[in-house]
Amino acid sequence: MITIKEIENDITQEFVQLNTIDEKYIHLFKLGQSLSDMDPSFKTEAYQVKGCQSTVWFHITSEDGRMHLEADSDSMVIKGISALLMRLVKDRQPDEVLNINLDFLDNFGIWKLASQQNPGLTAILEHIHRHAKDKMPILPLR
Repeated sequence: MITIKEIENDITQEFVQLNTIDEKYIHLFKLGQSLSDMDPSFKTEAYQVKGCQSTVWFHITSEDGRMHLEADSDSMVIKGISALLMRLVKDRQPDEVLNINLDFLDNFGIWKLASQQNPGLTAILEHIHRHAKDKMPILPLR
């Protein structure tokens, strides 16, 4: 299976090859538009990411110890970032998901703040990490 770092590198290459900021945003918007429509029953406060200025919903599931992410947002930028996160989370074990960070986004050259200093991106990542921790198997005491 391809590593998270390899996926980050692939995503970075997609954006680095684009010449202008406009081209990079257009690509990000297309990624967001390519997402399947989220079931409206998941567009509730229970699935909403808290701390992000935009409205964003994550439906995070785990099947056979592998996590999956569905997402939607009222922001084209956040929806595009969610599409990238879906690629990183797909079929990963919770401990792998806990190692995801958004530092690779800084390589795109389109953000005003570094990803670690952006409160919305931080909230999104913390939301995903919290769900990954909840999905971690409970090991028996010895």
